[in-house]
Amino acid sequence: MNLFEQEDEIQRTVVKVILELLDNKFFWDIANLNELFLSSDEDTLTMPFDKKYISDVDEEKLMERIEEIYKTSAYITKTHQHYLTTIEIGMDINRGEIHPDNAYRIITKPSYVIVESSDSDWNFVKGIVEKYKDFGSRKSIYQLIKKSLDIDYLLPDHAGGIGDIKKKIEHLKSRSYRDIHEYKLIAIFDSDRENAGDFNERTHRPLIEYLNKINEGTTLNENHMMYKKQDIIVWHMLYKRAIENYLPLNVIKNTIDNLKNQQIRDLDNLHYNPEQVDFVKYNDPPISISKKPLSEKFLTDFSPQELENRCSHHKVLIPLPDGTTELVSEIEQILLKIAKII
Repeated sequence: MNLFEQEDEIQRTVVKVILELLDNKFFWDIANLNELFLSSDEDTLTMPFDKKYISDVDEEKLMERIEEIYKTSAYITKTHQHYLTTIEIGMDINRGEIHPDNAYRIITKPSYVIVESSDSDWNFVKGIVEKYKDFGSRKSIYQLIKKSLDIDYLLPDHAGGIGDIKKKIEHLKSRSYRDIHEYKLIAIFDSDRENAGDFNERTHRPLIEYLNKINEGTTLNENHMMYKKQDIIVWHMLYKRAIENYLPLNVIKNTIDNLKNQQIRDLDNLHYNPEQVDFVKYNDPPISISKKPLSEKFLTDFSPQELENRCSHHKVLIPLPDGTTELVSEIEQILLKIAKII
């Protein structure tokens, strides 16, 4: 159904959507551009809507932007198509099309990372985004996340604890993010595991059931512990106990001020057992370092390879654009999930 044959208000909204895309925060499907803006002889650009909906200045900007896209070869790469989220704007919701009103909200509202503590956990997100922006074969995706962060299009939302994440999601999805929550929200939270096979039934089961949209008391399996497209929003439960367990030990030793000799010896002893480091409680004796100073160290200058090494013993499989798979660190997995909401 042609959006530009709809009632005036729909057309006005569609034009607003198109003008928002001038900010270069999103990719346009060039096949769709051909359909909308190329004349029947496929030689000149034309307006698909009545000019009463657009100012002369905006029209000039729009045409310049369209010409720029046509001149850029491989504007949308297979990597972009694979790791980013695509929406189709239209009136047929049954075919998965996004109503123009919701499309406008998707592209204008910021995306949120729901964390237990924006005071500490957000440092982890900012740190990995910064460190991976020039890392590896998917750096073009990580650079887009960094751009979203820099322009305040990607923001933290403080839940207050594992038990409050569901409340936070419900609040957002029933109000300002109604009908668009799956495109704009991700929850990242601690596992609070004591060991690799642990699962905290009391604190985590209600949230996992909610995210998976399954009934209370359902027998949980590995599949329930991983985000799937049909889940309520994008989410990630950390493999390690908490965010501080992702810090390389040498970063802790070299950047935490006033560590006592015994604390340093205890950290050195952990070095020989990477899995023990995954689940150690740094804020408990004998080490006794509080969470916030640790989380701030993700913002210090160390290489992404050190984070890769910290996660080298529990890699995960991700699908690649060519249909194959690759073993990557959990850090990359988290970043690729964040990419789904930008």
